[in-house]
Amino acid sequence: MLKRYYSRRSLFRQAIGGLLALSLARAQTGRPWPKGFTLKVGFAYEGGGFRYRSPYVAAYVEDEKGNLVKTLALFLMPGKGERWWDALRRYFLLGSLETMRTLSGPTRPPGRYTVAWDGTDEKGKPVPQGLYFICVEYAREHGPYELFREKVECGDKPFQKVYTLKGELKEVVLDYGKA
Repeated sequence: MLKRYYSRRSLFRQAIGGLLALSLARAQTGRPWPKGFTLKVGFAYEGGGFRYRSPYVAAYVEDEKGNLVKTLALFLMPGKGERWWDALRRYFLLGSLETMRTLSGPTRPPGRYTVAWDGTDEKGKPVPQGLYFICVEYAREHGPYELFREKVECGDKPFQKVYTLKGELKEVVLDYGKA
């Protein structure tokens, strides 16, 4: 029978490895997203005037650490105007150009828009209940840049929140509950 001797360093490494494995296991076994619940994100923006161009808008969800979970809407000009895509500063850093090319749609005129999140990530896998950041990012050529970023808890309790804003991005409405 072989005797195994542990140094302080190897014992420390094993202990840290065990703690990391335990924390990862706990993080992945959070309570599942409630069945039938969705988060509707409504946003309204206005604009107009001389040299007005429709804005680039990204609506997306981030986890607590600021990682991209799901893109809900991306109003960009695909193929044309790609040099301005980095105007959506936060989203541009989170996503990839290939993803942006795949998900982008035409820019939209001023108005009200609503998108929904069903509790899945970019790959279609369900995410656990918990804290998430809901982001609506707005940028316009020859115009302002605005970022709405609000932390919400998606759990068993429905909620509705209305945020009135002062820029061209006028309002964001979050409605979480059964579809």
